[in-house]
Formats: sequence, C-alpha cells, structure tokens
Amino acid sequence: MEQIIQLNSNAKLSEHFSLGEFTKSGSHPEVYNIPSHEAIANLKRLCVWLEALREASPGPSKGRGAPIIINSGYRSPQLNRKIGGAANSNHLTGCAVDIRTSGMEQAICYAAILIKYSKESNQDFDELLIEKNRYGAVWVHFAVRPKDNRRKVAFLNA
Repeated sequence: MEQIIQLNSNAKLSEHFSLGEFTKSGSHPEVYNIPSHEAIANLKRLCVWLEALREASPGPSKGRGAPIIINSGYRSPQLNRKIGGAANSNHLTGCAVDIRTSGMEQAICYAAILIKYSKESNQDFDELLIEKNRYGAVWVHFAVRPKDNRRKVAFLNA
C-alpha cells in the first residue's frame, strides 16, 4: 500500500506540536486523515493543555519539559472505522489525543499534572483516561471539548 501524503503536516498548532503529529497513522497510512477547520481549532485548544503538560513534566535537563509523544490525535471517520474506534469518539472532532507513556507511573504523573492544570486554570476537560491494552502498553487518553465537558476520569483495560 502506498502512503498518502497529508497536507500541511508541518503546520504548527502550538510551539511544540505540529498538525502532522495529530494526523499520522502508523497502522493505516493509506487512509486520508485531513481535519476540518473546526477540528484544527479543537486540536489547538488541546495543544494548550499539552504545552502545560510538557512544561510540568520532568525533562532531560532542568528548566525544559519532557517531549510529549502523540500516539493518536484526529481521526477521520474512515480511519476511526479501520482501527475500531468508538462511533462517537472525541478523536473524530479533534478533541482527543492518546499520549504515549513509558508505563503506569508516567501515566499517573501525566494525569496528575493535567488535573492540577485544570484546577489552576479553572478549565474543564471531557475525558482523562489511563488505558492499558492486553499487551501491557499504557497510554493517556485526554479530551477537551469546546463545551459540555464531563470531567470523566477512569482507568480502562482495553
């Protein structure tokens, strides 16, 4: 299968995050995964939180936050179907991100930072889930909607 070139993948959503990080698909590079303007606005809102997470995460040197690695961000309906995503996933609107972690301890640290940022900034999030699959991989699923955020926090075994 030939990989499809995604347009504007180098476009910056924030200081440390690009559109390409949120639209790449390692498992299905043949699927068009181009977000709407509304989804890009949602991704930019999400990046505000990710910049705060990056800044507060222990980094390789003093005064610098740790890089945040995106496993999954925006998903087109076609990509979401191919990977078996939920029909009402926040990924479809650019409101969700799955963040790679090195394990449960880092996932809990990320969750604590995001909750602290929520309290300090007086902003709500929709979902903060620590997920683990049957192979032992652990990641943080985090979502922020433009409105009607639920503050759902949970541990899930996928």
